[in-house]
Amino acid sequence: MHTDQSPFSKYPELSRLMEIGEPVCVTFETEHEIGYKVGSKVGHETEKRREAEKSIEGKSEEIVAGTGDEKFPEKSNFLFCELVQKARMGEAFLISGQSCSPGDYVLGFSEKSPAAYYLSSGRYKNSQAAENAALSLPRLEKKFCFMRIEPLSLNKGRFDVLILFLKPEKAMRIVQASAYSEGKRAVMATMGAASICGDCTVFAYREGMGLSFGCKGSRKHSGYADFDVPLGLSFEKASEIEGILSKLPETRE
Repeated sequence: MHTDQSPFSKYPELSRLMEIGEPVCVTFETEHEIGYKVGSKVGHETEKRREAEKSIEGKSEEIVAGTGDEKFPEKSNFLFCELVQKARMGEAFLISGQSCSPGDYVLGFSEKSPAAYYLSSGRYKNSQAAENAALSLPRLEKKFCFMRIEPLSLNKGRFDVLILFLKPEKAMRIVQASAYSEGKRAVMATMGAASICGDCTVFAYREGMGLSFGCKGSRKHSGYADFDVPLGLSFEKASEIEGILSKLPETRE
């Protein structure tokens, strides 16, 4: 149940567009305060927050709330796109890495180019095309300590990117809302690679909105439906779109 104080209630129009699950919040944490046990499923009751005052080799160290254990968020064994799908269905995670090499590159966890991986995947004609593909990927430039991935209903009211999985008509309404105030066309940049991490997270964080058709990796490993169109919105853009959606005429009146 979502109360009036829940961040979920602040985005009813956007939330209504999704038929299955919730919008997913991605937050690039720059502080050491942690809200719940890392790397695990989180129910709808969050644990008490407390600060960690210790540090190791200049890095802030987390104290897991309620346990007394001192521990950094770990690298997840799941892919970023898998974690987003799990968060869509109610789970929450705090991670210091994930298990997709192109995703690590896009999200700033690694400096290793995925060009060789792309070439071996057979999706590009030759090494130059694979290199061009790697160079064209959006990359996160923001410095952060950990990444929080959670459903909107568990979010505390602050996030960097909101990711939704929509049918085409619902995605169209977001594009229309984006054009409502100034009549400007939406810019879409995608190539069927690094969809959830690149198009819907990094590109959306940077440009305000990232519309994608998905990619082989995310559709294969996280299993979202063929008719799902993933779309990402920055915090500012999400607030703007939320305020406009109710003003638009219905698609079929």
